[in-house]
Amino acid sequence: MKPIKASSVISYILGMAFNLAILAVVAYAVYWFAMWGFNQGGTFAAQMLEEGPDYEIIFVLEEDTPRAEAAQMLYHAGAINNPWLFQLEMFLKNSTRIFRAGTYTLNRNMSNTEVNATLRQGQTLAGAGEERITVREGWTIRNMAEYFEYREFFTAEEFIEYTQTGDFSNFRFLRDVPDLPERTRLEGYLFPDTYFIPVNPSPRDIIVRMLNQFEVVMEGLWLQAADDAGFTFDEIITMASIIESETGRADERALVSQVIHRRLREGIRLQMDPTAVYLLGIHRSRVTWADLQVDTPYNTHIHYGLPIGPIGNPGRASIEAALFPANTNYLFFVVDYSDHSRHVFNTNYPDHNAAVQRYHASLDR
Repeated sequence: MKPIKASSVISYILGMAFNLAILAVVAYAVYWFAMWGFNQGGTFAAQMLEEGPDYEIIFVLEEDTPRAEAAQMLYHAGAINNPWLFQLEMFLKNSTRIFRAGTYTLNRNMSNTEVNATLRQGQTLAGAGEERITVREGWTIRNMAEYFEYREFFTAEEFIEYTQTGDFSNFRFLRDVPDLPERTRLEGYLFPDTYFIPVNPSPRDIIVRMLNQFEVVMEGLWLQAADDAGFTFDEIITMASIIESETGRADERALVSQVIHRRLREGIRLQMDPTAVYLLGIHRSRVTWADLQVDTPYNTHIHYGLPIGPIGNPGRASIEAALFPANTNYLFFVVDYSDHSRHVFNTNYPDHNAAVQRYHASLDR
């Protein structure tokens, strides 16, 4: 029997290590491709369906219902498109906690992740001892505070103060948020959604639910995607808040995102009007030249780069648009003079300036 040479053993070990590395890379690629597909599919489905009472589903889940059976029930109720893909997506996202029994209001335009989050958190129909609140995409903390005061939960100032002073250190996605005296602390991270809260709630009752929902919907994927895009997660949320404030159209979010990305890349001021008026408390529809000249750390007409923090609380679609901008080359956009719900996008200043003049002429008629 011939002795085994040391060089042969080393070659064998290196070969095995190389093969394992290749398998790991392939597995990682398959995982992230699957996640990208799920997210893109969810975004496409959300764009194809409209919200409204006709799309609501009342879903009843009994105690100790197996996940496979729950997936079949969700499919037959019209809440998900495929029970097998629903379970696979939750498995790949390592989201396998048990669903809570209860009666839920779901919507046919919910993504699989949103359905999963609702059933995991037990956000059932409001019953005895509960209030139902709906927080809109793009609302600022000030908007939320005024809404909660209108509902007579507490004063607006109490809510705002607690967002600044409360202890939320257990939420990992907040740990890298810059602590700046001029910044609204939790802005951008109070996830817009419908919530069920206790009667006579405290600010913390509401805030913790909103932060929990942000974490559930995030599912860890956004953090990696932000890093892949070359930005901090906080920068992505800041971009998303600008996108949310600039357009409510599903077909424009990725285009606005592309303009932001290109301007940042080329060192051009963003010049986004909503950033200029964020701290001014302006509610009128038309922003003046004087408004744009007020020097605040959020004003991108004056300062280069992103503002020091988000200017509102974006929904999932705007966050994903910030992560995945359109593959275009636009540098400018302005409201369409013939349809103020749309924008005109341009790659050069002369065309953009002409569009601006048409828009202002339409306002003066």
